[in-house]
Amino acid sequence: MHLDFLGAGSAFSRKYGTTCSLVTLPSKRRWLLDCGRQAPDQLFAAGLGWHQIDGQIITHHHGDHSYGLEDFAFNRYYEGHGAVDSVMRGGPRPKFIAHSAVEAEVWAHLYPSLRYLRLGDRNTDNGTLEHYFEVLKAKTFEPPGENSWRHSERFETDGLALIARECEHVPHKPSCSIEFEVPGAGLGKIAWWSGDSVVDVELLVRLESRTTVFFHDCTFTDYPGQVHGAFHLLAQLPENIRRKMVLMHHDDNIERRRREVEAAGFRLAFAGDRYDLQSGSKVARGSELTL
Repeated sequence: MHLDFLGAGSAFSRKYGTTCSLVTLPSKRRWLLDCGRQAPDQLFAAGLGWHQIDGQIITHHHGDHSYGLEDFAFNRYYEGHGAVDSVMRGGPRPKFIAHSAVEAEVWAHLYPSLRYLRLGDRNTDNGTLEHYFEVLKAKTFEPPGENSWRHSERFETDGLALIARECEHVPHKPSCSIEFEVPGAGLGKIAWWSGDSVVDVELLVRLESRTTVFFHDCTFTDYPGQVHGAFHLLAQLPENIRRKMVLMHHDDNIERRRREVEAAGFRLAFAGDRYDLQSGSKVARGSELTL
C-alpha cells in the first residue's frame, strides 16, 4: 500500500501544486485522496486518467481539495475509455468516501451543475451524487463532540479501511483527518493524513505508537485564527513524532526553510514522491516514479 504525491503545495501554490495524492492498495486499486482544482492536470501529468481511478476520498470542501470533482464526475458519466464504459451506458461508478457532514457540503457545491444529466432517453434536473459515484456510507461512527456532526466515521470497502475523524481547520466547518489501516504493518497500524488541520498535540501523541507515517499540512505564516499546522508548533512535537512526519501543503518558497525543517527531523513532500505506508519510508522521488 503506497501513497504518491501528485502535488504537495498550499492552496495557492503554483510551483508545487496542491495536495492531491494517489493511494494504491495491494490489490492495485487506486484511490484519489482529495481532488482540488488542479487535480485533472496533475493526474494527466502522472500519466493517468479518470477511468484508471477506482475511488475518491475527500477530507473537506475547499477549492484545493474538491473543485476537481465536477470534472471527474462528468468525465466518467458521459465518456468511456478503454475497457471502462461510461456510467451513463452501464459502466462502473467510481466509489466516493467522505464524512457525511463533508459530503453534504460537497454536494451543495456540485448540485447546481451535477443535478442536470441525461438518464437513458431523457434529460433530468434531479440528479444526485449517487448518479455519478457509488457513495459509501459509514460502517460505524463516534457520536458528536463539540460540533453537531459525528466525531468520526469508519469506512470499509474492497481492501480499504479508514476512519475520517473531524479535525480543527476553519472553526465550525466540517473537515477531517484520515486514518488509513495499513495491511501487513501490524495489528491496528495506520498511516495518518491531516487534510488541513491545526496542530492537535493530544491526538498525535495518542496515535503515535500505531502510526507508521504522519502527513501534516504546514505553514510558516502565523496569524490569529490559524487554520493550518504552524511550523513553530509542529517543531515542538516529541522527536518520535517528528521523525515519522512528512510536511505537505507548504508554500512555494519552502526551499528557503528546508534546512530548518530537516534539522528538526521532518521530511518534506514534493510532487512525484512515493511513500510506502507499511514502513513509512519514501521509496521513489520524481522521475523514479512508475505508476
